[in-house]
Amino acid sequence: MTGEDENARGDRERRLERKAAAAFDASVRNLDADTRSRLNRRRQAALAELDRVGLRPWLQWAPAGGIAAAAVLVVFAWTVWQPAVDVVAYPAATDFEILLNTDDLEMLEELDFYSWMELDEENGTNGNVG
Repeated sequence: MTGEDENARGDRERRLERKAAAAFDASVRNLDADTRSRLNRRRQAALAELDRVGLRPWLQWAPAGGIAAAAVLVVFAWTVWQPAVDVVAYPAATDFEILLNTDDLEMLEELDFYSWMELDEENGTNGNVG
């Protein structure tokens, strides 16, 4: 669309607005006194109701409340989903490191035996058979 087309459209819209305003003003001038009086009373009653009710306090604080709720959510998410700083190694990992660092190959060959002993200790049988 060129600038001339936009100017022509703007001129048409302004002419339409002027015609609509003129038609509205003419219709208001042609109202009888009784209708004007009723419209004026209704308008005044609506304005008085607006003043009486006013803007609800919670409604005027709604944007600030929304921002505060979003901030709380961000802080909560930031603290909950942070990775743990101190990682505690499991004791089994240190035992495994001891096994791997020894030069005793016989100990490595009998890993099944050591795991059986550990399982036996956990069950509380301590090698008692039967």
